[in-house]
Amino acid sequence: MMKNYSIIVKLMIVLSLFIIIPLITITFIFNYGIMKYSEDEIGRSGLGKLDSARSVTDLLTQTINNESLHLSLDETLNKLYGMDDINEAIKDSDNNLMLYQFVSKLSDIVRTNNAYSSVYLYLDNSNYIATNSGVYPKDNFPDDTWLKSYIKSKERGDPLSWTNPRPSDANGSSSVISYIFPLTYTTNLKGSITINVYESRLSNLINSNNYDVGDFISVINSKGEVISSVDKTILNKNLSKVSYISKVLNSSVDRGHFIESINGKRFLITYLKTGAQNWTFVGVFSLNTLTTKVNSLKMSIIYITIFLLVLFVLLSYVISRRLFNPVKKLVQEIKSRKGIDIIGNGNEFTLLSKTFDAMIKQEDQLFRTIEKDHKNLRENYLLSLLRGKPSITEDEMHLFPLKNILCCVIYIDKYTDFASNFSYEHQYYLKSVILNLSEEKVGETYMCSGVVLDGDKVVLIINFHDEDLITVTSVLKNAFSIVQKEAAKVIETTISVCLGGIYHDILNIRNSYNEAQNLIKQRFIRGHEAFVYQKEEISDANKYFYPFNIEKQIFNNIDIGSKDSLLISLTCFFDEIKQNKNISYDNVMLILNQLLGNTIKYLLDLNISVSKVFGNDFNVYSKLAEIETLDEASLFLSNIYLQIIEYNEKFKVEGKTHIMKILDYIHENYKKDIAINTLAEHVGLSYSHVRKIFNDETGENIVNYINNMRIEEAQRLLRQTNMNINDIALSLGYNNKQSFNRFFKKYVGINPGEYRSIKAN
Repeated sequence: MMKNYSIIVKLMIVLSLFIIIPLITITFIFNYGIMKYSEDEIGRSGLGKLDSARSVTDLLTQTINNESLHLSLDETLNKLYGMDDINEAIKDSDNNLMLYQFVSKLSDIVRTNNAYSSVYLYLDNSNYIATNSGVYPKDNFPDDTWLKSYIKSKERGDPLSWTNPRPSDANGSSSVISYIFPLTYTTNLKGSITINVYESRLSNLINSNNYDVGDFISVINSKGEVISSVDKTILNKNLSKVSYISKVLNSSVDRGHFIESINGKRFLITYLKTGAQNWTFVGVFSLNTLTTKVNSLKMSIIYITIFLLVLFVLLSYVISRRLFNPVKKLVQEIKSRKGIDIIGNGNEFTLLSKTFDAMIKQEDQLFRTIEKDHKNLRENYLLSLLRGKPSITEDEMHLFPLKNILCCVIYIDKYTDFASNFSYEHQYYLKSVILNLSEEKVGETYMCSGVVLDGDKVVLIINFHDEDLITVTSVLKNAFSIVQKEAAKVIETTISVCLGGIYHDILNIRNSYNEAQNLIKQRFIRGHEAFVYQKEEISDANKYFYPFNIEKQIFNNIDIGSKDSLLISLTCFFDEIKQNKNISYDNVMLILNQLLGNTIKYLLDLNISVSKVFGNDFNVYSKLAEIETLDEASLFLSNIYLQIIEYNEKFKVEGKTHIMKILDYIHENYKKDIAINTLAEHVGLSYSHVRKIFNDETGENIVNYINNMRIEEAQRLLRQTNMNINDIALSLGYNNKQSFNRFFKKYVGINPGEYRSIKAN
């Protein structure tokens, strides 16, 4: 009874350990994994927030840059050229008016964007500064911090866009950051446009997606100076000596995250360095909430684990008791049949172990016998040879006893169509048929054995004597020509054959296999149902250079919409490639990719969206990479350019409809102050699209066209009516008589009064 009890205890202990050890291990790994995974997820989330903050900042910068550029091109600004002395300028009413109009434009910019504090215009040679609130003498202008930055950067020749924050008023209640836009390249004026942005608005934008009040994102420069932060007390301060800021500044990578202890609390620090303004976005995210939740979850898991351990121990005991009864009966059966007495020589499990050991040995011998005779043994051996790691030796297989070997790879042409027409099982069956045909025809002359691979390949390894070295290529070509004809009847497509190099050691068959795979590129030049064998590299003399004259013909034919001439040009292009013997696949693909790249650039130069011509999901480069032959490439490019011509024809038809709407609107409203944006909304097109259509159809600038109509009507009124000049100006949409006089003289050459006098006489 004691003996039986000891076996049960042992069995219970074994079962308990099998349950307890993995359970405890999994518990610890799970706890560690939760914490690590949570930290990594918060790190990725924090970096995502920094990406969002950077995008918001870039968008703000782009908006400011666009407004500055638009302002620099404004006609009123350009009229300030030469107006250097404010005292002289205010004496002239026209100059006063222009300054007032320009200040109004600056005021409108600030009023329409709550992120802007103010806008300044600084001219190098003038003695005044124009702002959204008025015009001030330079010497008495109180806000000169940005001006000093601009002058220093100009003297050093450094680029400048953003400055460090500074107080926006004497009390320092808020801070602004200046964006300085130089006028050097956009106008004859020398100076800058400065747009001052509230730092608090920038801080709110980059921290808008932080849900925890303890989390915040700051912006620092390369020196460690704070550009923007939730904590306004550290603005402009140098934090480079702060531990986590120092780590960020000294990091060699542009983005990352790490854990840092700050004032006894754990924080996740994320950072993202940018090159545009030399700014670094630093995010600080608290891990206290995460730690608390993980600890709570950890305790729950520990309680559950303890409960499961107790439950499993009890179950182990019950299972052990139940398992032992059959074991006991089995041991007694073995004793009675075999006559084995194990008393004093171990327990029942010792006898069972000996019995099972004998059974396992017999099973291993049987398995090895079955494995040697298994029908897939040959296939496994061939696959291991192609991988360069043969599982058994050639002496064991006796498949390739002769000295010379080479590898032949058979490819199914138009494999995409083949795969879509047949199921996986049917594909494997058809490829097996191709392999059997190949082994049958090649086997008439040489020893060979092959295997079916996934995808579009069937591989055949060929073994032959030294005396066959000279004729092996021609013999194989004849044999595979028969295989190609027979295979075409079976698989409803063609096959291409590539022969690798010849080697003397079966272990080198992988090299021959790789060479054969590389040769499939030649199918692109030779076409489907090709037979290609290993040969010398193509020399530089056989390279084909980019045909700029053909490109020019293609684009000219697209411009005039000549489909026939376009197809002739493409035919000439591909004929030149075909006539260039031994040209490489990489050479041709490089030229075709360059032609497609120039085509996309040509469309973009014409303001034509590629997605509108071909659709959003169409990628010309990926489609080109899927093409197997030169003829398919010719058809592909022909369709590309024909689509462009059809799009242009459709665009021209739509353009004629739009031009009528544009002209009708202008004729009805030219006496009013017509805004081009309002005209574009009326027609349903973009601002740039309206200008392009009008210029293409009339050959004239739309603003000049409107002004010509106004001046012609003014001439009629001056000749045929007694209206005074001021009334005529207002009736034609001019704000005042001075503007009307200026435009009239620009287009007619004399002022309205002189014109009326001449016509009256």
